[in-house]
Amino acid sequence: MKNIVNIINFARGVEPRDPNVDLWGTLETELKLCREYGFVNTVLLQYDALIQPEYPKLVKQYQDLSQPGLWMEVVEPLAQVAGIPWRGRWPWDWHSDVGFLIGYEPQERKRLIDAAFSKFREIFGHYPSTVGSWHIDAVSLDYMRQQYGVVASCNCKDQYGTDGYTMWGGYYNGAYYPSKKNMFCPAQTLENQISLPVFRMLGSDPIHQYDFGLGQQGNYDPSNCQGVATLEPIYDNAGADPQWVDWYFKENFNGKSLCFAYTQAGQENSFGWPDISKGLPMQFEKLKRMQELGEVEIETLEQSGRWFAGHYQTTPAAAMCIDSDYSPAQNKTVWYYNRFYRTNLLFEANKLWIRDLYLFDEQFEEKYLDEKETQNLCGFYNLPVMDGFRFSRGVVRAGIYPVVNGKDFTSPAAYWSCTEGNDTVAAGLGEDLVYRMEDHRLTVRCRAEGWRLVWKLPQQTADALPYQSVTPKELFLSFAGYTRKQHRYSLKLEQGVFEAAGPHGSNISVRPENGAVVFRLG
Repeated sequence: MKNIVNIINFARGVEPRDPNVDLWGTLETELKLCREYGFVNTVLLQYDALIQPEYPKLVKQYQDLSQPGLWMEVVEPLAQVAGIPWRGRWPWDWHSDVGFLIGYEPQERKRLIDAAFSKFREIFGHYPSTVGSWHIDAVSLDYMRQQYGVVASCNCKDQYGTDGYTMWGGYYNGAYYPSKKNMFCPAQTLENQISLPVFRMLGSDPIHQYDFGLGQQGNYDPSNCQGVATLEPIYDNAGADPQWVDWYFKENFNGKSLCFAYTQAGQENSFGWPDISKGLPMQFEKLKRMQELGEVEIETLEQSGRWFAGHYQTTPAAAMCIDSDYSPAQNKTVWYYNRFYRTNLLFEANKLWIRDLYLFDEQFEEKYLDEKETQNLCGFYNLPVMDGFRFSRGVVRAGIYPVVNGKDFTSPAAYWSCTEGNDTVAAGLGEDLVYRMEDHRLTVRCRAEGWRLVWKLPQQTADALPYQSVTPKELFLSFAGYTRKQHRYSLKLEQGVFEAAGPHGSNISVRPENGAVVFRLG
């Protein structure tokens, strides 16, 4: 099992929200810290930092450990060099319609990329091998791979609405090869694959980040957006808390990840060193001990990208099997994802249910293939079958639950196991309830008499749900995500029978056959 840590220091050259923050000094301190611990790292420079001589000079002083790349947000001087009018409120503006490549027509994106890559080569003598941003569209990723040979990229964690950026329903951790039609969707075939691995950033809490804040005072309302529980060293409840960091490293690198385990450490310089210093030195001290014990490998983003490409021709199956909880709730969870689907099981209050199930379809197009974003928001999605965060409302915790005689099936003991050779994860409540996640299938077995799998959904939001109709062997759905075009898809049964009554396919349940329900996925 390979346990990878990428330390990524991404640097901006201007911060209009706080002109007093010492951007250059923050990056210098981060690089000094990396040298103190002997950690290789990646420095992704935004264009406004790239063109200030002191930033490249600093990176070159640490070139024995620090490898430069590009942080591909758009700033005023980059737009000017590319001959594109600047529409931002300040020289750097985080709104999606001006500060990111998606805010520009596809041909304009290529001009912006060309200008940034040309300047990088002028300064460092070669094109960057790595790029990153909170989000980079499929057109731009494919262009950078083909035109400039970029070997690895990174993007933001799954999040719903934070800073106006929604990326929801993707690989929860690790890396994937995107589809040419949707940068957030793993490709199923080589023909439609961008063969550039994209790594997920920020180290999300695998139990709580998904629906962090949902259900406060017993009211499930995702419109309030999420809180943040990540490895980012600025957060007192997570990355700056030594006990949380110990728990996260122990569970993330517990040997139950199938292909490899991954996390990204580091922080953008615009937060300033006083805030970053709350957690980063502490994290580095722990990572150093783990490195010395052979428990993690600290690599540059390029090294990880080349390793990934050398081992996997298509996106591999991966998992996060979390055996303990940092919070008093003492929940457990399993994330499983391959190039056909992702799913999440949550063990809470002696129940183990499907909290999340998304399908991956390389033909599901992102919004930005042929148009630009015109709002200060953006959205990248995959295809929901169940969404325990977005679908929850009022007092209804959305999910697919095993039910016996109208009551949730419960048991006090949960377990998981994974088999790397056949990319399979099993999870269950003893032997009485077992989930098996594998390549094209999700199997559920239960020993109880008269059990069902039941979709629990709030009736008041039925019009917003993707369910269209149901037959005994197929559930039909339609979803547009952040696009104007509905994409039709379905969930098929190899074993079991769908039963439903009500509008929009509501009141969905599945009756088992021979003690099992088997979903065909992909």
